[in-house]
Amino acid sequence: MSYSVPHIAGEKEVEASGGERLWPRWEVFVRQRGGLFHTYSESVHASDAETALQNARDTYFRRGEGVSIWVVPSEDVSVWEPEADDAAAQDPRPEDGSGSTALWEVFVRHRRGLNHLHAGSLPATDAGSALAKARRAFVAREEGVSVWVVPASAVHAADPEDAESLFEPFADKEYRQAVHYEIPEEVGYM
Repeated sequence: MSYSVPHIAGEKEVEASGGERLWPRWEVFVRQRGGLFHTYSESVHASDAETALQNARDTYFRRGEGVSIWVVPSEDVSVWEPEADDAAAQDPRPEDGSGSTALWEVFVRHRRGLNHLHAGSLPATDAGSALAKARRAFVAREEGVSVWVVPASAVHAADPEDAESLFEPFADKEYRQAVHYEIPEEVGYM
């Protein structure tokens, strides 16, 4: 039995390898209770930002540790990795002052195996100059292995006033925690 995502007319879609239509992919960034940074979690598929926020909450907040969610359309994420040997990895020419400046959010992965962390924001005219500025500002002395920049206008955040209704329902579901289950002696150590 397979489930296919229903088609919503007018929505931007992605085709799967089998020709099946999928909703667009959204990258999810979560800030945990007591955490200072939004950390990349994974991605979800959704028809719009509100649905992406709900899907992210349902997927990544099982025990109520979260306090904030950001979702970003995957197509709006610009990436720099040092292994890239093409022209995109090179610093673009300095900005000449023409064009409008927008705010860009920067996420840096400091070592392999770690997630991207929100490092800060910076103004830039385009993705190339935002990546170049982010590399100079946040990846000094080869401390980063990957940089993502996202236009701040593409970040969809859960409303802080809705935090209690979004995150608290998961906190009272203690039955989901493994401490309430007894492991038979035959199983041994887990």
